[in-house]
Amino acid sequence: MEIAERSRARVQERLARLEQEFGSTPVDQTTFSVGAEGYQRAVERSREGQVDVHAFVHNESGDVLLSDADGSWEIPQGQTQGAERPAAAAERVVTETAGVSCTIRDAVRATICGVRNETDQDAETVYRLSIVFDAEVNSAAPGGSDAEIAEEVDASIRWDDSSDVAVAELV
Repeated sequence: MEIAERSRARVQERLARLEQEFGSTPVDQTTFSVGAEGYQRAVERSREGQVDVHAFVHNESGDVLLSDADGSWEIPQGQTQGAERPAAAAERVVTETAGVSCTIRDAVRATICGVRNETDQDAETVYRLSIVFDAEVNSAAPGGSDAEIAEEVDASIRWDDSSDVAVAELV
């Protein structure tokens, strides 16, 4: 039970820090099975203390930022690096994936993900944390917001009406 206990403890520690920073955040839990390669990746990310982060970035009109991720439009997402706070990671990921700077306003939801190895039923469940943040685009100097400038330069981002953007498979 070494992997399961350690990964669960890391998730609980991160949830406690999230609550200190943003107050009470709804927490869901899910369990799913992945192949051996995906399971090993989950073990490594858990060992490194990585948290998955997702950011709903809103512009002045309330639209949500989407970036082209290998042919599908998604909200910016990635993982923490080292001891990076999840909110700081979300801001970094938005800048790296979309070229837009933002400010995190709140943690919308956290999901504890139990990852099982579908090819080895005896392997322990590894626990990971995924956090969805709400953010606003930062205003830029005269000439438009960072978002408007980035969209003019980069066709790999777009803004969609927030009612059209569903929180589908964020895990």
